[in-house]
Amino acid sequence: MPYNRSKALSYADQYWNIPCDDGLFWDANFPVHIDQVRAHNVMKVPWWKPAPTADGWMPELALDTNDAEIAIFTRNGGATVADVILIHPWGGMADCAHYLTCCLSAGGFPIKEISVPKLVAHLQDPKKHPNTKTLCEKVDTGAGQRVIDAGLFKPGDMIGYFNIDPSGDYGGAKQYSHSTMFVGKTFGGKTVSTDGGVTCHTIRRFPGRSGANVEDRWWLHAPGTTLYTFIHIADDDIQPNPARAAGIAGWWKLDYMGRTEYYLVNKNGTAQYTKRAPAKGQVMMSGAVGSAHWFLAPNGDVTFVWKSTGTVEFWTNGPTYKSTINGSIPGTLTKL
Repeated sequence: MPYNRSKALSYADQYWNIPCDDGLFWDANFPVHIDQVRAHNVMKVPWWKPAPTADGWMPELALDTNDAEIAIFTRNGGATVADVILIHPWGGMADCAHYLTCCLSAGGFPIKEISVPKLVAHLQDPKKHPNTKTLCEKVDTGAGQRVIDAGLFKPGDMIGYFNIDPSGDYGGAKQYSHSTMFVGKTFGGKTVSTDGGVTCHTIRRFPGRSGANVEDRWWLHAPGTTLYTFIHIADDDIQPNPARAAGIAGWWKLDYMGRTEYYLVNKNGTAQYTKRAPAKGQVMMSGAVGSAHWFLAPNGDVTFVWKSTGTVEFWTNGPTYKSTINGSIPGTLTKL
């Protein structure tokens, strides 16, 4: 069954600021079960008191006075202090991967994972998920925005956030420390962000609802602190016309800005490049410098997204293809 983006986003719309439908959220070390903490002080904290459903207590992910996420029970809209019970403070809240997998599963893409590094690795594993495409991997904000603006990364796809800040999460470890679902530039017929917005837990976000002090544009973090990996679920991509795809498959030479590179374009929607000209009759590439996914439009135009740099290259169809790199750099193409 193809991935249903609408169902994934509808789920996110419903659960963005409450625990998921499995009735739990994750601390960094253990799951917190809502039904258990309603009736028992399972976390052994001094602030606990019963929160029976019959008395109107509902779980919520909220922000404290420092805009840090907390888990609470509320009733009567939290009208008074007596109408709020703290479940879990900010320290240790870590529900982003769990929330994202619940959203994906709601869209017909079943997956369970609570670790962001393992979630990214899982989605990138072609044996487990042959229809996912890593459009760009560990790129900066500018490169990520180019990929979004190309329109190939879709609402319902996933972003992994790789920390490079020594003062970042988990002691500044250089690893994937956060994950979100891309919502797009519009939602429900309204513009939510001209750059593209995301939804996630910890901190709970949904474009247009997160709150004035919570960033929900896709990059989230200050420049120079994070690198971004965009994973696209390709189930619903339009399949290229076989004849057109066969026409671009093979070796190409690209000349631009005084440089020459050689592309091997594959029928399966991938490509590699090298700086070494292929030998006569060569059908495989060794020592590739970079790789890309390419997308063929019905009119024959082709868009390449180069994985390691987030470079977006557009080939305009015509008597001969013409290359434009990152929207402004022209290139000359020659089919070999």
